[in-house]
Amino acid sequence: MRCGTRLMIVVHPPSTRVGVTETTPHEEHLLERLTMLENTLARLAERLEQGLKLLLRQSETAYANHALVKSLIEILNECGVVDNGRLESMWRVECEKLNEKTTESSPATRQPKKARKAKRKASTSS
Repeated sequence: MRCGTRLMIVVHPPSTRVGVTETTPHEEHLLERLTMLENTLARLAERLEQGLKLLLRQSETAYANHALVKSLIEILNECGVVDNGRLESMWRVECEKLNEKTTESSPATRQPKKARKAKRKASTSS
């Protein structure tokens, strides 16, 4: 007489046949911390990628704006509306004023930021 049920055979891989010691709680703790660090690093990499994409868009926009202004100046110069030499000298004066303002508010005159302290769990050496 046959029952018709398939016979299920459990096969263990060779690595489990050898008497491998199980991980200790300390090793599990280290593995958990490594996993947390890997996840944090992955999130940081994503944020850096987003920041770089934003920076690239900003530079593309700045380049397009620069090309537009340059074209307008050339057209106005050709029409005799703008004196290119005078415009450049005025622009340099404005840039120098801006540089003076930024050097006055340099990081040396500002209050120093407090360093962030990393939270660490107390670990016991074994």
